[in-house]
This record gives sequence, C-alpha cells and structure tokens, in this order.
Amino acid sequence: MELPNPAEIHGEPEHPRSGALALEESDYFFRESQRAAGIGSYKMDFAAGIWESSAVLDTIFGIDGTYRRDVRGWLDLIHPDDQAPMGQYLRDEVLAGRKPFAREYRIIRRKDGATRWVNGLGEITFGDAGQVLSLIGTIQDITDRKRAEAALGESEQRYRTQFSLASEGIITHTPDGKLLEVNEAFARMHGYSPEEMVHMRLKDVDRPASTEKAAERLGRILAGEALTFEVEHVHRDGQILPLEVSASAVSSGGKSVILAFHRDISERRRAEAERAALQNQLQQVQKMESLGSLAGGVAHDMNNVLGAILAIASVNLETQPAGSAAFRAFETISQAAIRGGNTVKGLLRFARQGPIEEVELDLNGLLLEEVRLLEHTTLAKVRLGLDLAPGLGPIRGDGSALAHAFMNLCINALDAMAGTGTLTLATRQVEGQRIEVRVEDDGCGMPGEVLAKAMDPFFTTKPMGKGTGLGLSMVYSIVKAHHGQLEIASEPGRGTQVRMLFPVCAGGHRTAEPLDDSLPVPGSGALKVLLIDDDELIQSSLQELLAVLGHQVIPAMSGEEALALLDAGCQPDAVILDMNMPGLGGAGTLPRLRAVRPGVPVLLSTGRSDRAALDLVKAHPRVTLLAKPFTLRELQQRLSAACGPTVLD
Repeated sequence: MELPNPAEIHGEPEHPRSGALALEESDYFFRESQRAAGIGSYKMDFAAGIWESSAVLDTIFGIDGTYRRDVRGWLDLIHPDDQAPMGQYLRDEVLAGRKPFAREYRIIRRKDGATRWVNGLGEITFGDAGQVLSLIGTIQDITDRKRAEAALGESEQRYRTQFSLASEGIITHTPDGKLLEVNEAFARMHGYSPEEMVHMRLKDVDRPASTEKAAERLGRILAGEALTFEVEHVHRDGQILPLEVSASAVSSGGKSVILAFHRDISERRRAEAERAALQNQLQQVQKMESLGSLAGGVAHDMNNVLGAILAIASVNLETQPAGSAAFRAFETISQAAIRGGNTVKGLLRFARQGPIEEVELDLNGLLLEEVRLLEHTTLAKVRLGLDLAPGLGPIRGDGSALAHAFMNLCINALDAMAGTGTLTLATRQVEGQRIEVRVEDDGCGMPGEVLAKAMDPFFTTKPMGKGTGLGLSMVYSIVKAHHGQLEIASEPGRGTQVRMLFPVCAGGHRTAEPLDDSLPVPGSGALKVLLIDDDELIQSSLQELLAVLGHQVIPAMSGEEALALLDAGCQPDAVILDMNMPGLGGAGTLPRLRAVRPGVPVLLSTGRSDRAALDLVKAHPRVTLLAKPFTLRELQQRLSAACGPTVLD
C-alpha cells in the first residue's frame, strides 16, 4: 500500500527541497521524537575526555549548558550506591568483553537532588589498536516504571504473605482441577505439604460427589458468579473433612483459573449434630410429657372404674359364705381389680404422677415382690441367685418408686444376658447404718465409653423402638431421692453390677405394725360422711361400702354442692373429697371446707396422687390421702385413723 503524496493532500504544488532544509527537518524530527519518548542521547569522546548530550538527556539529569561535561563528571551524576557497581560493569563487561552498554541504574538529579531511575543503552567504538574511541547511546527515564514495579512487588509480597499465613485454606486450580497454588493452611488441612499438593489434582482429595452438581457449579463460576457451597474432602489418613468453599474465577496469564477459599466446618457440623440431638431429646421429652398426661388421665378414669368394682367385690366378700361359688367369684373380681390397680400404678409412675410418700420399707420384701412378678415373665429363662441378709433395718421411702427402680435394673440385666446366665439379687447391712442392694448379671457387659454415658438421659444402646434411654437415669434419680448412692461396674464379657446404698431409719429396726383387718360391727360408731365425688360409679359403690360399715352418707356431686350443704347447716363427722373434679375440684374445695369446718377429718381421694395432692395433705391438718382403688378394709382403716378410735367405739 502506497502512502498518499502530502502535496496532493494539501493541494499545494510540490517543490524540491534543498539538502540543508531536509537536514534541518530531520534534526527537528529527531529532537521531537526524543522529547515525546522521554529518551535523551549522548556521545562520549574518550580521546578528548568530553561528552555531549541532548536537551532531553539534560532534562533527565537536571543539568544545563553551564555544566562541565567531562566523562568523569558523567560518573559523578550516578547515585553513590551505584557508582562502584557501574565502574566494575564498564571495566569487566563493556570494555573487556566489548559488549554493548545496557544497564538500569540510579542517578542524582542535579537540579533538585531527586533520585531517578534510568535505562542506558549504548555502543562503544574501538580504534585499530583496540583503544576506546567513543560511546554513543541513549538514556530513558524509567522512574515511574520502577515505582510501579516496586508497588507491584510490595503488593505481590503482601499477597504472598497473606496467602501463606492465612488461616483459611486457599488454592488456585484450573477448570479441570489441576492445583496451581496451595497455601500452608490448605495443605495442613489435608495432611500434605504445599510442595506435594501442587503435583495433585482436586479430585485426589475431593470426596466423590454428584458429577452434575459439580459441573453445574463450575459453569456458574466460569460465567462470573461467586459461589459459596459445602463439600467433603478426604484427609491423607482417610478421615472425612467437611469444608465450606467460596470460589470465583480470576484471570491469570490470559486464562481463567478458579480461586477458592476453604474453611474447616468440622466444629460447626458437630455443633449442628449436637443441636439436632438436643432437639430430638426435647421432642422426646415433650412426647413423653404428652404421653404422661395421657397416662395420668387414663389412670384417673381407670381408678374410678376399678374403685367401683373393688368396692362392690369387697362388700360381697364380707357378706357371702366363705368357700361358696359367689365368694370365689367375688374373690377373683377383687384380685383382678387389685391387679388392674397395680397396672395403673405403673402408668402413674411412667407419668410421674404416682404417690410420692415416705413410709418404712423392707427392702428384702420389695425385692421378693419383684422376683415373684418376674417369675411369671422372663425370669424362668435364667438362673436366679438370692442372697438377702436377714434382719435388715427399714428405710424410709416410696415403695412404688423403688420397686420400679429394682424392676428396671432386673429387666436390663435379663436383656444383657439374652436368655442365659445368672441374675443375682443381694442385700447386706454395711457400716454407717446403711443397707446395700446389689443387682448383678453375667451378661455381655459394657465397654468404658458406654459405661461413662450409661446414666445420661436418653442414652441407649438398644435398637430404635426398644428403649427410651431413661431407665438408668430414672433409677439414679430415685436412688438420689432416697438419699442413697448408686455405682455401676461393668466390663465387656464379664457382666454388670449395680450397687445401691440406702440410709437405715433411725433406730435401725422395723416399727411398722400390721393394720387391724377386723371390720367394725355394723351400726356401732356410725359416722355421718359427706361424700364429694362427681363420678356416679364411685358415688354408688362408696355409698354401699359406707352403708356396710354402718355409716350414713351425704352425697355431693361437686365441691360447690358440698359447700352449699355446709352453708345450709350440714354437720358431717368426716368428709371423703375427690381430688379431680370439674369446677373447684379438690384443691379449690378443701380450703373453703376448712374455713367453715376447721376440725372435720378429710380423706382426700385420688387416682393420681401427684405433688399437688401431697402438698394439700401437708398444708391442712387432719387430711389423709386415700389412693384409688381401695378395698372395704382399707376404707375402714383410713376412716378409723382419721377420726380416731373413740369415734367408732
């Protein structure tokens, strides 16, 4: 392609130029080119000892026409720290080696004393005899470039320092997973050194995952999206390493690479797992509370039904000839009702609404009762060893709760033996007026890590649906509530021993006397009994029991009705008050009843003797707990104890 003629562009006639004009234009073009490029030129004449420089070079060095331009003066303009290296370079490289001059160095500008960086290029001319004639070259001010390089170097150093010392794992890798850079934290996370990892690929540590998901993430990152996601890597020792990754695409050498930050989230995962476990426990507690409330409600209704059945059966046992068919039938009904009552007590224990009472207890007797119950179930499958020391002193406590604890330990032992082995129950009196109870088995035993958690709430080694993990924790709570101590010893393959210590009652001997089983003669010591109960079955059955005992009944179907009778002048000798009724109920009726009849004895009747009932008994004088269901004799004994023998004699 030919360039257009300038004369044609401007429309002027072309005139031939003289040689002098052409040289002047060439010189002008050269000077302007130097000025525009910031490049100065020089010539050193070593024979004459002087050097010549262009205007641009003078500007770079900060000198003017008055400066003496001898060769040695040029060396004086070089930065003092660079003068010796420059002299050595000229002697060894340029002169001796006859090489072109090419060097970056610092100068001290004469005009203002500022340090500037320059890049010098030049050629030496040698004479025939090998002598140095001249050095012709150029010098360019590169200070701005050097500053930019220094800033870039500082930035690079800061990046390298942060990259190396960062607590997060940082890597760069190609889109196909080749690791390019790996910092110390990332390598340490995975059990390698950075030098090892730069020869690896991401797939070497990445746990196999969904290819589609990984490919979809990579596409979004390469499209410019910054993503945060979770992955699982594999440590050098094989352990799983959960990580949170923040990744984005960056440009390096004109190519896209992935810059990714990795955070170890093992602790967060553990915390989440613990939180989930606690949430499950809370849900379990709430579920059990709901079941407990349901069980308590069912127990209350069942106790009313069983109470009515047991009352009628008790009355007929007293009126039917012993040994007759009718007597045997009512005896069976009575036993069935009592057994049903025991089942309801179990429900109440589950609901934690059973009686919380303290009476003198014979631990040997409690254990024998549990043995008799187990004999009808699973105890026949294993051998039983009994080592019950005679003459033990009594302890004070809740027999129902302790029986539940002993039964729980026995069932655990039977489960551990899987149908074969020996269950040993032992008691003995130890120093310090305490009684030791031991439940031992020769089953599978527990390893140390299981034993350490055995009494933790909700901890269980049984399969889903086979255990709640509350058994041993409830046993522990019951023992502690009785001011006792509990120890568990166990080894895999050598069985388990549970040792409990209970304090003996003051005096150390049983003082409980059997209650009188004789019935009063009908009609003697008749009482006027105010019967307050909303259940028609209880009303009718209790009226019959009280009639057999020779007492007069004043029925009331609610607390409000009973209080109205008292306001109208009713003067009962005793009151049987149901705890659970609509309206005021037993808790609301008792204080009002006491206000108008402070001395009348009250039997507080309930099928779910919870803490509220016991608090009422303690808060008001002459109030006795009457737990449903009860027999004719139990009713007679409670009335006798509440009203005193003089009333009935």
